[in-house]
Amino acid sequence: MNIPAIFPLDHRLALAALTALLLAAAAPLAYAWARLLPEEPPPFETAPAAAPEQQAPSNGEVRREGDSFSVFLLICVTLSYILRFPGLPVSAALQRISAIMPQDYFNWLLLGGRAFFAVVPGLAAAYSAARPNPIRMALIVGGLLVLALWLASPVLRAAIAAG
Repeated sequence: MNIPAIFPLDHRLALAALTALLLAAAAPLAYAWARLLPEEPPPFETAPAAAPEQQAPSNGEVRREGDSFSVFLLICVTLSYILRFPGLPVSAALQRISAIMPQDYFNWLLLGGRAFFAVVPGLAAAYSAARPNPIRMALIVGGLLVLALWLASPVLRAAIAAG
């Protein structure tokens, strides 16, 4: 895809900017995934002398604090990040899909998929800003950076290819 340069950008600067954007977008996503893992107890924990007894639910279920929609958004933002990662053979996968689908359906699928994965990071950031969840800040920062990756990546890749 050739995108005309709006302003001249050195290919080395574009590569550094794309690398920084990729690393900056990956960090909050990794932090959010790590926050979803259950915490382990310390290895040599000693029992306190007089610890107050905690009330367990009567049905035996352990209530887990979390928001399933925010986890779904994290999955979608992570997939959106992966799709913008350089070197991913997306075109090879799209060729295989286009060979088995009618052309009209394939064009609509491609347009809808690109629109979905470009909009989801912004939606995740807005949802996390409005509703508290355990991975709130990671989704806000990660969503905004992945959205910036979707917007800046074509220009940066064109500058890298032109250099």
